[in-house]
Amino acid sequence: MMNATAILKNRRVFFLGVNTGFVREGLPDNQFIDFYRERSSTDLYCAILGNVVIPQGFGTNDQTPVLSTHSRWAEIASSISSQGTKPGIQLATTWPNYFGQRSFIARDPSETIKSARELLSKMSRYDIQSVMDSFNLAAQMAISHGYQHIQIHAAHGYLPSLLLDKDLNPLATFVQNEMAELADFLRSQKVETSVRWSIRTGSSELDERGVEESVSNVAALRFDFVDLSSGHYNIDKRLIYPSTDRFVSQRHDDSLRIANRFPEQRFIVSGRISAVRTGFPTNVEIGLCRDLIANPKFLTELTNGCRNRGKCHYHSRGLDRLTCPTWIENSRGGA
Repeated sequence: MMNATAILKNRRVFFLGVNTGFVREGLPDNQFIDFYRERSSTDLYCAILGNVVIPQGFGTNDQTPVLSTHSRWAEIASSISSQGTKPGIQLATTWPNYFGQRSFIARDPSETIKSARELLSKMSRYDIQSVMDSFNLAAQMAISHGYQHIQIHAAHGYLPSLLLDKDLNPLATFVQNEMAELADFLRSQKVETSVRWSIRTGSSELDERGVEESVSNVAALRFDFVDLSSGHYNIDKRLIYPSTDRFVSQRHDDSLRIANRFPEQRFIVSGRISAVRTGFPTNVEIGLCRDLIANPKFLTELTNGCRNRGKCHYHSRGLDRLTCPTWIENSRGGA
């Protein structure tokens, strides 16, 4: 097994998007600002604010931040960059009446896929264009606030992931063209870009196509990075938050195959990276989440990260804010 120092050496490190719940009526609060400022440093390449809802979009739960013209968004970007980290933002949307299940595994994944197809069948080209217009507007707002990396959240079964999936959406090619044009626009603005994608959905019906096929169309979208996640939230969250050896190994093996299959595309690979047992190729950068949630100084204390207690899954536990037992222990002076 490689150690964390060897894995992080000579690679960009991203703090991946997480929905903290630190918001008031859609606007990030002071705890949100402190959370990202404390984790930013010259050791961290980019911090990506997670699950930020686009204008006219829909959140994953009631505690989701909503992008606006409010100066708070510029304040957050400034607080991150002042610590030596590139400020990034993840743009996302679901749809009206979306509800994220609290259980980790759906009773019937086929029902989730059926509902997705029904949703998309009711969306016209005009409806989809309206969604894309909102993403374009959000991207321009983010640039004006000072964000230097913009990520499209097209993973976990949220709306962009469904729209881009040619096995679900008859108009997927249209969406792919619109996304590629957005990536080109952002490049013209000298803004770094990424798209987050689920390698697997958790549905045997969709996943039989294979992991390389699932990524092929997304890798052609001309984003600077493809951020490799896995799982749909309302099918199997164990893929999104790999904890056991089985799911950790699967995520790393999938990511390695994909990175080797698409050598011209740069990828962000995550999923308990400290457990990696083999090296990744040069087109791979590193994504961290739970280690940095647990310990803001993880990049200088590489053996003191997430202890895999699962308390950070606040929505699944019926809470409205992110928490971690390590914070409480550290505040008491515990180990």
